[in-house]
Amino acid sequence: MLSRHAEGLFWIGRYVERASDITRMLDVAYDVQMERPPSAREAVWRDLLDVLYINDQFVDHHDTATTETINRFLVLDGDNPVSVASSIVSARTNIMNVRDVVPIELLESINRLHTLFASGELGAELETNTHAGYHMVATHCRTISGAMFDSMARTDGYRFMMLGRYLERAEMTCRTIEVTRSVAPTDDAAWRAVLRSVSGLHAFTRLHGALAEVDEVVRFLLMDRDFPYSVLHCLSECASQLSIVSTTGTWQSPRMVGRVKAEIEFSDVPSVETSALAELVARLEVGIRDASQAFHDDLYQFGGDATLHSFEAL
Repeated sequence: MLSRHAEGLFWIGRYVERASDITRMLDVAYDVQMERPPSAREAVWRDLLDVLYINDQFVDHHDTATTETINRFLVLDGDNPVSVASSIVSARTNIMNVRDVVPIELLESINRLHTLFASGELGAELETNTHAGYHMVATHCRTISGAMFDSMARTDGYRFMMLGRYLERAEMTCRTIEVTRSVAPTDDAAWRAVLRSVSGLHAFTRLHGALAEVDEVVRFLLMDRDFPYSVLHCLSECASQLSIVSTTGTWQSPRMVGRVKAEIEFSDVPSVETSALAELVARLEVGIRDASQAFHDDLYQFGGDATLHSFEAL
């Protein structure tokens, strides 16, 4: 497989995961701000912008954060590189570049979501029924995920895609913990919203009950081995995929993923009210970003568009 094909598959996984994560966060934030008095609603949207590190960019284009301006900026704005629209356009661009090595079901599912944006149908739906608009995108993202799982052979192409997916997911979970800890460290409702944003409220309450402490929520999001959105679970998946594809022994990304994973496994998660938690999450974020960059460097360590001879054929 060519290095550019491997990287394209990796970024398809990241972009689809990003679109899915942001859509879920929007859906939950919309509910949360509707439960607050009008004067307190903008703060909910600002917190979401902080999670995505784009508050400054938002201020450059919009005076206030409302449902309408957030939807334009985070969902529909093709000039915003973090928007759902941009993520889907980027996923489609990448899949068109590797269409000879992916199943038609995956290509078609991404094309359908791209058409939803390009046709203007989604924008109209968001104006009349915001929840329905979010759910349309979420349903398409689940269809794409289903196509990945059900139609791709478990070869290196699939593993590259899953690596991108889980690195993106791990970083997004870290960001969500970081922002919630800084703005509402002991607010039970805020942490329940975080659990909802990662589809984890049911799993958490089954394990820990509805009255669990906030620190238990943080430990669950960081360290639960079985929950698909916990940072440890995501990094374990990354390590598993890399252990198969990095057969030459010269890759740095498996070691870097292993170090970040060990940081969680052998740490006592600090209390949410301490600066130590912020420091831990910051180290995890940096480690995840470094691992992603190392993967890119590993692919091109031989220069140019190298053929990765040690990999399985798709």
